Amino acid sequence: MANAGGSSMTHPLRATAEAIGASGGDPRTNRTSLFMSANEGPAEIAAKISGVNLGGKREDDSAYFTNNEEAETSDREDSAHSKTVGGIPMISDTFLLQKQQTFNRSKNLERMVHPCGSGAFGYFECTKDMSDVCKADFLKSAGQKTPIFIRFSTVTLGREFPDSARNPRGFAIKFYTAEGNYDIVGLNWPIFFCRDPIQGPDVIRSQSRNPKNFLLDYDATFDLLACTPEGNHAGLMFFSDHGTPDGWINEHGYGCHTFKWVNQEGKFVYIKYHFIATHGQKQLSGPDAIRISGEDPDYSKRQLWDAIENGQEIEWTAKVQIMQPDEADANKLGFDPFDVTKVWPRGQFPMHDFGRLVLNKNPENFHRDVEQAAFSPGSMVPGIEDSPDPLLQFRMFFYRDAQYHRIGVNLHQVPVNCPFMAGNYSSLNFDGPMRTDANHAGNKQYVPNSFAHKFRPDAAEAPYTVADNVVSRKSHYAHEGKKSEYTQAAELYKRVMDDKARKATHSNTAKMLSRVKYPVIQKKYLAQIYNIAPEYPKAVYDLLPKKDFEFSEVEELSKTAHEFYKEAKFRPGEQDRLVGYAPSASIYNV
Repeated sequence: MANAGGSSMTHPLRATAEAIGASGGDPRTNRTSLFMSANEGPAEIAAKISGVNLGGKREDDSAYFTNNEEAETSDREDSAHSKTVGGIPMISDTFLLQKQQTFNRSKNLERMVHPCGSGAFGYFECTKDMSDVCKADFLKSAGQKTPIFIRFSTVTLGREFPDSARNPRGFAIKFYTAEGNYDIVGLNWPIFFCRDPIQGPDVIRSQSRNPKNFLLDYDATFDLLACTPEGNHAGLMFFSDHGTPDGWINEHGYGCHTFKWVNQEGKFVYIKYHFIATHGQKQLSGPDAIRISGEDPDYSKRQLWDAIENGQEIEWTAKVQIMQPDEADANKLGFDPFDVTKVWPRGQFPMHDFGRLVLNKNPENFHRDVEQAAFSPGSMVPGIEDSPDPLLQFRMFFYRDAQYHRIGVNLHQVPVNCPFMAGNYSSLNFDGPMRTDANHAGNKQYVPNSFAHKFRPDAAEAPYTVADNVVSRKSHYAHEGKKSEYTQAAELYKRVMDDKARKATHSNTAKMLSRVKYPVIQKKYLAQIYNIAPEYPKAVYDLLPKKDFEFSEVEELSKTAHEFYKEAKFRPGEQDRLVGYAPSASIYNV
């Protein structure tokens, strides 16, 4: 098209391109790189993955990792530290949030974690009045019963996999209390593989199937453990017979994290939950677990179902460890009380009975009652609160976020998730897909407003002070980069395990480690467990059918294994630690 002067008009898009690319070349960097397939359309990609087109680069060769908007991570320098204040993760850590939110949405419908499981209903009976340390209504009176639902699961194996396979076990409890639903989302071990939430997706992916061939990825499982010193406490549990419990009902359960119990005066203590099977804890040997997996892939699910159908009541004793706020300091204790890769020694912090869990009713419909059951550590009731445990802090967000993605924001309308025992329910969260309850129920859809101001005056969290007021990615984990990382795992291996348990652990570890294709991973992993006990990796090494390195190489690597992937820049100083002291003065203006 010509203008009045006879010159042609330039299309706006072309003008923009010419302005940006004035040098004449394509201004977009990395166009010659694969760029995680961002340069290719779906037809090009399909042609390659189908084999119609041969050749072409298939591996990422970008200079730096990025987030989804291509912001480079080079200034963060590693992916093992969240942005924190006082060691507590911040919501402004966009890398952390995007990583977890993407992970939560990586699969549709099926749980990303804990997909294979089953559950049952029953009740919790308070056996001791705990109101002196906790104001939660369901803990106030001995003899008081609260309905519960418990879901058991393997953690990283899919629904297609036998439920007696080697894996951690989920132990999630939903209490339908008079003050709302309270969830404890734990495991059959008291510890976990990572303590910083930014590594949560990595732990799960390292135990997932290989994305290229959908085979179990032994390289990945051992590689992550080889590169993560703190993960090998849970790793020891994983390769012991604790990794193959005899069904859902013959295992203990643990809350894993440190929580706060707050009393009516606003004073708090830190606690850890233990649920001890009254009929005893039993494990399968590695060979028995393999045999049963082949004979009955649903062994654990069937065991639970049949026991309840036959009238059996399955019971756990609820116990709690209690720590005063002024004790909660790694410099005083010799271990980090908020590090989920560590336990509280029972000699220092004895166990106190406070109740019992009883299962006595099977679900009526698996999809409605089990598959759609949603748990979140952030579902708490007044009297029970968070601690400075960084993984707990973030799990309180991302578990709920995962369930919102999987089921929807109105998951409370599914019966198993409904706070049906609550004496008061008036949600300020309105609308959303499939909202079928009273929704606004006559309330204004905003607050504050001039018509109703109904907020419980004693529900504000009990304040606690953290180590510092500096926002950074510096570690606040007391054991990072130190040999003390292995102290508790060594105690488990040398003192708690007997000769039979150690021998089984050696065999289980060697069987899986022999499947690893890369000697460097085998060496680095053995170097990690050398710091637990030198005889452990030596026994495993001797059992390996093929060895492409000398054991002396393991011994040499072990000298620095506690520093693997722990960048000096981020390591904690003496004052960089997780604490949660009670404030010296009142914080709220009352």
